[in-house]
Amino acid sequence: MLSSLRAIAELKSRNTLILREHTWLKYLSLTKEKNVNLEQVDSLEQMAQNPVLEYVERTLQVLDRLSLPQREKELVEEVLMWSETAKCGLPHQRREWLDQGFHLGIHNIGSAQIYASEMEKRPEAKRNREREKLLYVLILTHGLAGQYIRGEVRYSSMKPLIEVATQEMFPLLYALNHCIVAGVSPGIWSSVQKEMEEVNCWICDGEVSKEQTFQERLHRLRDLASLRGEDFDAVYDEWMRSNPDAEKLLKRFFQKTDMWYVEASLTDFTFEEWVKIFLLIERKTRSSPSWNSFPLSP
Repeated sequence: MLSSLRAIAELKSRNTLILREHTWLKYLSLTKEKNVNLEQVDSLEQMAQNPVLEYVERTLQVLDRLSLPQREKELVEEVLMWSETAKCGLPHQRREWLDQGFHLGIHNIGSAQIYASEMEKRPEAKRNREREKLLYVLILTHGLAGQYIRGEVRYSSMKPLIEVATQEMFPLLYALNHCIVAGVSPGIWSSVQKEMEEVNCWICDGEVSKEQTFQERLHRLRDLASLRGEDFDAVYDEWMRSNPDAEKLLKRFFQKTDMWYVEASLTDFTFEEWVKIFLLIERKTRSSPSWNSFPLSP
């Protein structure tokens, strides 16, 4: 069993002293936050008391079952341990992070900042700065390959990872994404694993020009609606023909914008309602031009 899973098991058996040894677990477990992707629950009644910690535990359980060299397994484990920390923490801790400028609203960025801050507290003799740099990038970009497949983020959002990735890193990246996606839903992993392999190959080969077209990205964002019977091509062509100015605005908006949780948040809206929501967001971003990445709370 992974050491991280043993620590979670100790905490579940009410051994809170374990939190003195595992800062990541302290942040995940001692929190009043309740962030959850609704794709992870069938009903609000079934939602866990600490959905983030339970999700992290599931990702680690997936990793525990994978056949992976020890070094790669330890790296993936550490990424999974820290990658959700920005969603948690007690109020005073979150205020401290915000005061330090940590981006808690975009949790991959915030979690990478928290990880780096914790590493700075370690004695120099116990640090491996090259390993820390790699882990920082892996935490910073965790989940983005899956979000790219779903149309939520631009391929360019993975630039920090593309810059450090090598072909030898493919097993590590593929395993990491397997854990992240299967932790949400094994069914989702089954549906994306072939494309995930392709995207991870691009990253490891240093490919930099794999952006989706505007129409393709919208189609991917409407995947669940299409499965429920929406004829995407028909509604897209009809709406865009009737609103050419809006199409231009949205194209510019999507060229510079990354998003999280779009399907989980907006899948029940009609295409017209859905597009109008993005037009409202586009108007907001023009008044706040620093926005180029944001979560839509599910």
